[in-house]
Amino acid sequence: MKPTMTRLIRLAAGLLFASMLSAWPLSMTEGKGPADVVPPASTASNQSTAITSKQPAVPSDLQSPSLRDAADRMIVQLSSQSGFEDWKNASWTSYALGPGTHGWVILISKNGREIGYLVLNAAGKDVYRLSEYGKGEYPLFSMQTLYRSLVRLELLDYSYLAERLYFDPLHAMWHVTVEGADREWYLDAKTGEELPFSDSSKLPAFDPGGPSKKFTQTEAQHTIIASGQTEPFDPYVILNWVQGKPSPKPDYADVIRQLQTNGKPVFALELYGGTVLTPLPVDGYHEWSSGDRFLRIYQDDDRYLPFGLVRETGSYYP
Repeated sequence: MKPTMTRLIRLAAGLLFASMLSAWPLSMTEGKGPADVVPPASTASNQSTAITSKQPAVPSDLQSPSLRDAADRMIVQLSSQSGFEDWKNASWTSYALGPGTHGWVILISKNGREIGYLVLNAAGKDVYRLSEYGKGEYPLFSMQTLYRSLVRLELLDYSYLAERLYFDPLHAMWHVTVEGADREWYLDAKTGEELPFSDSSKLPAFDPGGPSKKFTQTEAQHTIIASGQTEPFDPYVILNWVQGKPSPKPDYADVIRQLQTNGKPVFALELYGGTVLTPLPVDGYHEWSSGDRFLRIYQDDDRYLPFGLVRETGSYYP
C-alpha cells in the first residue's frame, strides 16, 4: 500500500523535528507530534513550544568544564582509532541520564548528522568513567530513533513525555508516558524496539557505586593500547546461541582468540527479569591502558560494551 500524502508530510516534518531536537540539551522531551514544532526560543519568544526541560537552559556540557574536558579527551583518543576518523573536529552535546545515575550521554555529530556517542558517569569530584561508547548514525538515545519508534507506535498525535533511563550499559531505555493513557511504554535506547512490559516492575535497581567501578577513568594518560575487529555478522543467521549449549564463562583472552581465528562469538543475555533475550555478536575489541576492556558489538552499528559486564550477564557461545 502506498503511503498517503498526509503520512508523507508527517514523516518529512518528523525528520525535521528529530534533527532539531538532537541539538537541544534536554533530559526530558515532551510533545504532541511534529505539528507543534517551533524554532528555538531565541527566534520564537511569542510562541509555545512542544519541548520543555526540567534542567537549566544552559547546556550541561557548558555547565561543567570537567565534563567537557573528559568528553574532549575521550573523543580525541577514539578519533585516532580505525573507523573513528570522522570524530576529529566533531561537535557534541550532552544530555543528563535518569535520576540518581550522575551520568550523561554525549551525542557526537558532524556536518549535521549524528556519528556516535559516549556515556560518562561521575566517579568523584571532576572524575568521570567511560561506561560505553559507539559509532555510527544510530547512537544511544538518538532522537531520530525515538521518533521512528513513536511513528511505529502511532503515539505522535498524543501529548507524550519521553525520559532517558540508564541503569547500566545493558539496561538503557526511553520511558514514554502519554497523557490519559492507562499504560506506559519502554523503548530500547539503542534500537528503539519496544520492550515487552509496560510498568516499572521489570526495571533493575540502580547501584550508583556498582557498574561504574568497572569502567575507564577518563584521565589524560589513558589510551587505547590494543584493538582488533572482524566483519560484523548477524546472530539471527548464525544460530549457535539458539541450537547449541553455552560454554563456560570465558576469559578475555578466550574471546580475543576466537576473534583472531575468524570465530563468531555470541553472548546471549536475558535482561529485564528474563523478559528479553538479546544476542550480542562480538566482532571486535578495544583494550585501554587502564586495563579496561570493551567488546565491539554490532547492534544497528558499532557499540563498545565493557567485557566484564557482558561476561557476567550473558551465556557464551563461541
